Amino acid sequence: MKFRTSTQTEHNGMNLVPMIDVLLILLIFFIVTFAMARFETEVNISVPQADSGKTADQKVGQIYVNIRADGTIVIAGQELTDEQLAARFQRQAALDKRQAIILRGDVKTAYGDLFRVLDLCHKSGLHHVSFASQAPKAAQ
Repeated sequence: MKFRTSTQTEHNGMNLVPMIDVLLILLIFFIVTFAMARFETEVNISVPQADSGKTADQKVGQIYVNIRADGTIVIAGQELTDEQLAARFQRQAALDKRQAIILRGDVKTAYGDLFRVLDLCHKSGLHHVSFASQAPKAAQ
């Protein structure tokens, strides 16, 4: 009498559980990456045009300081006073003095408002500051 030594059953179908696991992990990865890669740009600000203006390579971690035409300062959708902005810059400078700061001033923003924010950057020790501009629109 011959006994079966193996208890395996023949499996003709495809096992979907590992494939579903991989797809869920990929989905989570893309959701987290998208959430962390969002860039802070306020829609209501129209940055000035410059001949050398171009689309910047935006990197995660850059701090975008939006300065509206009336001089209010907005970071990550939150309006800040000069004192709050100075405190935020000082906390950031304690972590990394090479932090990139991008100033996005509206076309109608007064020079004094831009200079006020620039001065707060330098007082806190953050010297990697740049100004946002856009390429001129093609003549129509």
